[in-house]
Amino acid sequence: MQHYYNFKVSKNQISFEPYWHHKSYLLLNFILGIIVLVIGITITYLIDLKGGLIFSILISTAIFLNSIYRGTIQNKTILLFDKTENAFYKITPLAKKKISALNSILGITTKSGSFHFNYILILKNKTSIKKIHLTDDIKIENQNNPEVRFLEMEIIPQLESFLNLKKEALIIFDSELINI
Repeated sequence: MQHYYNFKVSKNQISFEPYWHHKSYLLLNFILGIIVLVIGITITYLIDLKGGLIFSILISTAIFLNSIYRGTIQNKTILLFDKTENAFYKITPLAKKKISALNSILGITTKSGSFHFNYILILKNKTSIKKIHLTDDIKIENQNNPEVRFLEMEIIPQLESFLNLKKEALIIFDSELINI
């Protein structure tokens, strides 16, 4: 079952892909972009509104670029926790960025909204508290899906154990940390 999130564990490293299950919807976005262009061309010729064509080209370009970004960069993002280098990295096809030292990680918590929740990594910098999303929004109705259960039962507990995080309550108010 470790194919969920492309989860990999070794003695000194844990890595997973938080967006592995997202589809890029490249074809759907391409069709949507074409529809927006056709509407823009139609408005330009029917109403003689020259700004309609430019506006539709801008919207179509934004749709295409967003689709390309999601398909080639965001869906290929890897979060790597490395004990040998004492570092937490975010790796994309473009770069490997060090986010923080492992010893500055305070805990893992959840943030929930009305219809979704996600897991958040809490880091302490020299002067402030920083929150990093470990997962994308998970819909409440998908909470019993196998991949979400794998995240909750395997990835998060192993990550907490790997980072030696204590099970204590963390309450954050406007970047202030209170341990309970």
